[in-house]
Amino acid sequence: MITGNRRASGPPETFGNRPRRLQRTRRRNAFTPAGAIYVGRPTLWSNPFAGRPHIGHARSVILYRAWLADDLTPRILAAAGFGMDEIRTLARWRRRLLKALPRIAGKNLQCWCPTTSSWCHADVLLALANGATAE
Repeated sequence: MITGNRRASGPPETFGNRPRRLQRTRRRNAFTPAGAIYVGRPTLWSNPFAGRPHIGHARSVILYRAWLADDLTPRILAAAGFGMDEIRTLARWRRRLLKALPRIAGKNLQCWCPTTSSWCHADVLLALANGATAE
């Protein structure tokens, strides 16, 4: 439980016992709740498509979902402007991320996206880590 601005012992806060996405903030006295995992940059869980030129926020989440589903072939990535070194790095990164997915199962995930946004890579991770499809 969370009381005021301090951590309290007990299970991590979830909504109906289902893991959820929490918003990270730079506000004074803000903290990561107990049991929550930050999934933004520079972590393994971050979205490699976010912040790239000519790729907006929503499109970066669509690409992230397709990348994790192995729907982005090297040819598609090359056409999108990725170099061969980047494509190989993305393939290794994806394998590591999918192998580590059980570590975030059942956990709340925290990122910078507003909780009201329907475009967030943390939602893709929540679905994958907790057995749902990332559609």
